[in-house]
Amino acid sequence: MKLRKSMYILFASLLLPFMGCEKEYEDESGITFFPVFEMEGESEMIHTIGVPYTDGSVTATEDGNPLDVRVSVIGEFTGYSGTTVDVDVIDKYVISYAATNADGYEGVATRTVFIAPPNEDMVTGLEGVYLANVQRTPAFAVLPQYSDMKYVYILKTGDKTYELSCALGGYYSIGRAYGTDFAFQGAVITANDIPANNFTISQATAPGFGNVADISSFTVDAVNKRITFTSTADFDNGVFHVQLEQVQY
Repeated sequence: MKLRKSMYILFASLLLPFMGCEKEYEDESGITFFPVFEMEGESEMIHTIGVPYTDGSVTATEDGNPLDVRVSVIGEFTGYSGTTVDVDVIDKYVISYAATNADGYEGVATRTVFIAPPNEDMVTGLEGVYLANVQRTPAFAVLPQYSDMKYVYILKTGDKTYELSCALGGYYSIGRAYGTDFAFQGAVITANDIPANNFTISQATAPGFGNVADISSFTVDAVNKRITFTSTADFDNGVFHVQLEQVQY
């Protein structure tokens, strides 16, 4: 695709986020080719905490000629910043690969790596990584924005205790993309008897809101790898139905 700089510079800037395919740009000096990336491996994956991680190769070219690729890694939950994934810390790591062509135009490709706890069997333990589906009062409608949200964690903190990463199933932090300050955190699940669905659960708080939520009707279906519960927050229309489906990886 060729674009004349004097007429279409704004349109060219809108194309920059889509550098996965090759595009040309014409100005007074000739044609510029935006960086094209080739990525080895998956663009999104779940990786078990503590297990060494090797990143797949990523290359960039400009009209077939190789470009240097710069790598940076951000941990969305912890605020981590570096050049490699920290496999010892649970987080959502976004790896960015950047390259700049001869005319100074930058392209970026990304990969997302979720460092997650190993899944327990949901009979003797609940630790694991879960897809979240949430419906909110008054209609409790199933909406795509709040379906199959990636991911809610249940982390083992003691012999029979677990911490839930969001008591609202990520409704605000993931579904509305507000970030982790708006996850209802700190709910401790004490598993008195998992098969009997006998649990004691403490209150959760969202730092960004300052509101709290209480969990009730916490039920584990080990056969179908599903947990369901109701969360009630201290604001209008604050009742949420949550389903967590353990991801097998």
